Amino acid sequence: MKRHILLASLLVVALSWLPARAQERAYLLGVISYGESAQMIASEYEGLTVYLSKALKRPVRVEGARDFTTIGERAKAKRYHMIFAAPSATIEANKSAGYLPVAKIPGLLSVAFMAQAKTNIAFPEDMKGKRIGFTGKDAMITKLAFAELRNLGVKEPEKYFSSIAYYNDADGVLAGMQMNLIDVGVANSGLFNVWTNKGENMNLIHSGKGVPHLTFAVRGDLPEAERRTITEALLKATQDKDAQEFLRFSNFPGFEPAKLSDYDELAKILGVK
Repeated sequence: MKRHILLASLLVVALSWLPARAQERAYLLGVISYGESAQMIASEYEGLTVYLSKALKRPVRVEGARDFTTIGERAKAKRYHMIFAAPSATIEANKSAGYLPVAKIPGLLSVAFMAQAKTNIAFPEDMKGKRIGFTGKDAMITKLAFAELRNLGVKEPEKYFSSIAYYNDADGVLAGMQMNLIDVGVANSGLFNVWTNKGENMNLIHSGKGVPHLTFAVRGDLPEAERRTITEALLKATQDKDAQEFLRFSNFPGFEPAKLSDYDELAKILGVK
């Protein structure tokens, strides 16, 4: 009888240990969620995680961080095996924990200052004394915007503008302009084209220099063979039906190779040493 009880106890312990062990074995992909639920993030990235799981022969699951600060803190603790985010997150993760960029979305990202045409704000000097809205304080586009303002001679933005607002994401910036809460909105320059194509009548006031696009980075202490597998899988993503679903949903053309030196100029702009 005692033997049966002992065996039953061992079975309970073993079953309770399996999920934790399975979770430990899974690779964790960190992304910025901008407030979206875990279910929405999992659905959005499902095609990519399924594809990478097949390539690695190991489960890959995604976890959203609400902002750049959070993803940076988790990367520093090496919580994530992989990160897919704006390149500023990769630079910070490389500095704090040795993450290495392996692939990026083709093209460039740049910051744009814009305003609804009815405001008659069309040139940088027209922004003085106006209400301006950015995405999160720690977002890369916001940091690039303040760098551009310095280039334009605006040394003290809090005095140059009548008010400064921060929104959770770019959609909040657009809503702020539509609802007359801000006069000038700051976002990724690609969104200016998206919004105007959807019927928004806006002026492009100023745009900054292009920097690398969204970047996929891996922990530097992963085995070289696994880093190579991840890299090769990303570069062949357009050939897989699951990855194609992710790319189609995200409106990305695919991935191209990335290396750390690609981000030298961005690191200089952002003051990351």
